[in-house]
Formats: sequence, structure tokens, C-alpha cells
Amino acid sequence: MTKQRFLWAVLFIGTCVAAYFSGERVLFFSATVLIILPAASYAISFLALCGIGIKHAQPEAVTKGEEAAITAVLHNRTPLPFSAVEVILNADENAVRRTDDAPTILSLGAFARREMEIPFEVEFRGFYALGLRAIRVTDATGLFRLSRKLSGAQEILSLPQVAELADFSLASNLMTQASSRFDIRDEDYSTISDIRQYQPTDSIKRVHWKLTAKRNEWLVKIFQSNALNIVSIILDTTRMELPLREAYALEDALTENALAIAKFCLNRGMPVDFHTPQKTAAKTAAEFQAIYQTAAALRFAQDPAADPHAIISRELNNAASYLNAVILTSRLTAPLCERILNAANNGHYIALMYCPPETPDDESEELCKIIVESTVKLIRNYTGHY
Repeated sequence: MTKQRFLWAVLFIGTCVAAYFSGERVLFFSATVLIILPAASYAISFLALCGIGIKHAQPEAVTKGEEAAITAVLHNRTPLPFSAVEVILNADENAVRRTDDAPTILSLGAFARREMEIPFEVEFRGFYALGLRAIRVTDATGLFRLSRKLSGAQEILSLPQVAELADFSLASNLMTQASSRFDIRDEDYSTISDIRQYQPTDSIKRVHWKLTAKRNEWLVKIFQSNALNIVSIILDTTRMELPLREAYALEDALTENALAIAKFCLNRGMPVDFHTPQKTAAKTAAEFQAIYQTAAALRFAQDPAADPHAIISRELNNAASYLNAVILTSRLTAPLCERILNAANNGHYIALMYCPPETPDDESEELCKIIVESTVKLIRNYTGHY
């Protein structure tokens, strides 16, 4: 476009100079045309641009790392054809990326309707801006580029992925208590919490006769457990003051680690209390979806409704016995460290998963050394991968 404008300016100036020295009317007429033609082209293109109807559809939610697409439908309601209509995407560039290199440009004939797909993927879990920002055309002379703003970006939810943990360090008594879930002393026979396949050690009294006959396989009832083997997973939802892409990566790692730990515990018969600014409880693997939905909809903030220190204090005050807690944070502070160490010294089991930023500060590193020397289990995780 710069080249087009330069050539047009040279042509106009040359025509004016030639007309001035020669006095030929045709040259004066040519100079006039060179002025009027761009103005007329701009006006016609502007009116035609306003006559282009555009609709777009995008998913409300996608799974992190999976490809999805925005569908845009353009309808030219004017008799003026466009050789190139550019569709401009409005997305959070720190989290959303195009998955192809194809230009978002299409030709649009008179009274024509065209459809295009813009593939994308979201790299992290969370809520991110995504939509269409504008459409852009070039007038017939190639001197002007006209844009028409659209409604802007909407929010899209990127759902987290759930990893399978082969092992995770928990209090030694947890696995023992979990294995006793099927002991009659630890069950409430008034509430059936799950159904599973028959095992040789199961009592015949536990067989679910109706389902066994219906499915043609031996199934037994799992009753509500009274064992005190609850694991409290405390997720710090404080947004770090970091570049957005790094902050998104840390929040993603914390959330997916928390989900992996929750699933690990539930699959092994350990009920989970999932603490964010709200509390979500799950007693069996069948109830994991409630925790997943809570984690998927989390919004991190620089001033969250409840920080880990407050949650730990509340849980310790409400605990009827020893607390089994896993804390996940990217913000290791002296008050939090002190609260964790005091809880561990009083007999509670505390595991700390610390996901530091790319360049941790000196204070946090010193606090890590103190925790390593204590009875608290420290797990450092930089990437969120397993």
C-alpha cells in the first residue's frame, strides 16, 4: 500500500507540473481525476463495507491443547465485489494461538455469501478472550485500507487435562485407612456410595443381586465409609505479578497438579476436600467430576477471597483429628511457611507442592531450605508436567 500511494503521488505531482507548464486542458482534467477518483473509491468502499453482514460462532469451552475453530460467515449485500476481505482475530495472544498459517482473507463477490474457519488452540486452563475484532478491505485504487470494528472478544473457557499419577506421597496412615474402607467397622450400611466388581475376599452378603443378574457379572456394594482418611487439597488461587504468559503457565500447573492428586486419592478410596475460595467435597471416584468442574471454573486473582494461610487455619480449627493436607502454591511466604511448620510440629501431615516462577526470589529459596529440613514433604514442580 505504501508503494501504491507513492506511485499515485508521483503521478499526480507529475501531471500537475506538466499541466502548469504546458497549459493543456487534458492534463488539468487528468489531475482532477487523480484527486476525485481516490475520494470516490474511498466513499464507495466505505458504504460497501458497511453492507457486509458477518456472523461468527465459537465454542463456549474447549479442552486445553485440543484444536477448535471459529466459524465466520460473511454476506455481501451490495453489488460491489471485494477481491480480498480480511478477518482479524481478537484473542489473548498469551494463551490462544492459531494452529495454521493460512491467511484469514477471502474474496467476496457481489451479493455473495462465504464461510471460513479459523482454527485455534488454547495453551492453558482458564478463561481467555477470543472473538473477531474487525474486517478489513482495500479500496479499488489500493490507496486506502478500511476497517470495520466488530463486537469484540467473548470469553472462552479452556478446560484442564487430568494426568494419572502412579504414586504420590501421603501420610502413611492414609493408605492403611483407605484399605479398610470395606471393613464393616468403617462403613455405614444405610448409604451405598459405589458399586464395583466382586473380589475373592468380599462377603457374599455384599453382593448386589439385582445388578449382578442384570449385567451378568458379580457386583458388590460399597457403603459410605466412616474412616477418617480425608485428604484436604488446598489450592492457592493468588495471581502472581508476572508477565501474563508465565502467570498463566503457573496457574495451569497448580490446577492440573491439584486435579491429579485429587483423582489419585479418590481412586484409592480416600475422600477429598478440595479447598479454593470455596470448598468442594468428594467421597468416591464417581464424585471427581464435582472437583473437576470447580477447578475448571477457577479464576485466579491478585487478592483472592481466601488465601492458603486462612484456609489452613480454618481447617486446623475445625479438624476433629489430625489433618492430612496437600498445599499447592506458587507464592511461598514467611507467614505461610510458619503456619505449615507449626501444623506439622503438632502432628498434622502436610505436603507442600511449590511451583515457583522461572526466577524464584531469594526469600522463597531460603524458606524452601527450611521446609526441606522439617518433617513437611516438599515437592518442587516447575512445569506442571509429570
